[in-house]
Amino acid sequence: MDEVFTPQDYDGDNFWGYNNPNTFTFPNPDWTDMGNSMDKIGYRTYTQFLLDFGNERSPDVQHWEGNARPEIGTKTQLSTRSPYCAYHSEVTAGGTFNFPPREQPMHACRRALISALNVVRDRNSGLASGTGDRVAIVTFDGLDAEHQPAIVQSLTGDYSTAMQACTRLQAVSDIGATTAIEAGLLLAKSHLKLPAEGGQGRSYAKKVVILLTDGVPNAWQTPNADIESFIGQNPSSEYYASGYYWLNSALMQATKFESTNVALYSVGIGLGTDYNFMDRMARMAGTAKSGQSPRGSGNPAEYEQRLTDIFLEIVKNPGGKLVE
Repeated sequence: MDEVFTPQDYDGDNFWGYNNPNTFTFPNPDWTDMGNSMDKIGYRTYTQFLLDFGNERSPDVQHWEGNARPEIGTKTQLSTRSPYCAYHSEVTAGGTFNFPPREQPMHACRRALISALNVVRDRNSGLASGTGDRVAIVTFDGLDAEHQPAIVQSLTGDYSTAMQACTRLQAVSDIGATTAIEAGLLLAKSHLKLPAEGGQGRSYAKKVVILLTDGVPNAWQTPNADIESFIGQNPSSEYYASGYYWLNSALMQATKFESTNVALYSVGIGLGTDYNFMDRMARMAGTAKSGQSPRGSGNPAEYEQRLTDIFLEIVKNPGGKLVE
């Protein structure tokens, strides 16, 4: 690999900015190895640069909140918002689709979701329109205007359309708090409510939410006092110590799922998954298996198959259909 040293006047965030490495999920990073890449331009540092800015941030604009807006600045070529995003065609279990550049574990998630949706399509083959399973996709990047949870695909029985929506799912930047699990769960639950309550759900259907995340929330929306009050009234050893609102807020929502007719499955992805947290989520929601949440893989070569197997087990659960 050819590498070139950079001039002294560079961005102060450096190679290890934006919480890289994340010392919560990787408490003992190899600082020597990272130091060897400092102030150098090469494949490794350039790839890190692209991933740092995700699908929405603009490296040519200061890191103010609005630089994630689609019309602001220049997005990197990994982003679907860039005119230079290099799409490519791939054959999947659900058919052939065009994808943006592969980045793991996100690309494996896209393909595994399509595989799961294909199973749902097969299971609903021959049913009259409107009587079978419907599926929806919700993202939960953050809480600000540019990252707030969004319904990427509203409840639909058109599985091909849902698969197409999966092909454009991309990870956001490492800048700021971008894992709003609690807010995502609240939006998903709201979408599953009956029309009279503002949702699109059906009264007779079994409802399932699959939480797909690395399991490290860092943003929450319930007031801290309300979280403490709920835990005080509903004590459990699964909660973290007082003050860990980013974790306890999600656990609080998980236990609320168990008291409804919505089943919540927590599925971890990637090498940095915090399974201690994910297992707590599964136990609080009443969907744990031998006390654990489903286990993904830390090996990129196994991401897709492992996630596909997990999704299929949930989809084929004889206790109910996939989602409202």
